[in-house]
Amino acid sequence: MTARRLPRAANTILSAPIISGGLTLTYDFSGKNAVVTGASRGIGEAIARTLAEGGARVALVARNTEALEKLAKQLPNDPVVLHADLSSPEGWKPLAEAILEQLGPVDILVNNAGVAVQEPAGKVTEEGLDTTLTVNVRNLILLTDALSDSLKSRKGNIVSISSVSAFSGSIGQIAYSASKGAVNSMTRNLSLDLGRSGVRVNAVAPGVIDDGMWKTAFDAGLDREKTMERIGKVVALEGRWGSAQNVADAVAFLASDKADYITGQVLRVDGGIMA
Repeated sequence: MTARRLPRAANTILSAPIISGGLTLTYDFSGKNAVVTGASRGIGEAIARTLAEGGARVALVARNTEALEKLAKQLPNDPVVLHADLSSPEGWKPLAEAILEQLGPVDILVNNAGVAVQEPAGKVTEEGLDTTLTVNVRNLILLTDALSDSLKSRKGNIVSISSVSAFSGSIGQIAYSASKGAVNSMTRNLSLDLGRSGVRVNAVAPGVIDDGMWKTAFDAGLDREKTMERIGKVVALEGRWGSAQNVADAVAFLASDKADYITGQVLRVDGGIMA
């Protein structure tokens, strides 16, 4: 486990405006400490940017330290770079220790790190199943539990990234869909366990988001043109893909005081796939 602090970026912004239909929603996270796992690209990067630009000091967590350091140089509020391998069964332990040591008490925990293995029925491997459950479920739960006392002390927020696959399934992704179903169940249960301490627990379930995970799938051989066409037919909202920022905006809302009576919920950001 390594941790590095980088120089404060110039022109620190203390609020992150999100504009919709002429209405500006401003989220103020100044004075808050936030943790974002899987922050090196895609949805995680967008979440980290949004929270930091809203005033939070963010711990950026991923395996790709080089990408994290590049991102950290662009963010305000003295971000912390933490290398962690959450595919290792014990990866959560040194990470939890480093977070508390390098960042301090946690106000916002965003469980974004995740993997999706393409293994259809009849071809599920132990390795693929173990990796998926370790990253998406086991270490998510154990890291959250290790930080729960800190979150209680700050009456903090937990937002985990789920998926619409938890509701409808996804061809060839048995382990992934099951793991995201577990995230939803954990979210509801934790909201009951931690609610009396003032901690809110929610999840965001993205639909089809044009981010790093899809790029990996396309690079691995998934036909981009056919996939884009097929998905375009099931997305109600203009048949278009969502963006990482769409998900980040939902996370920012749930982590903000504007959602202070919302807990135990899974917010779908899917363009109407599940409508």
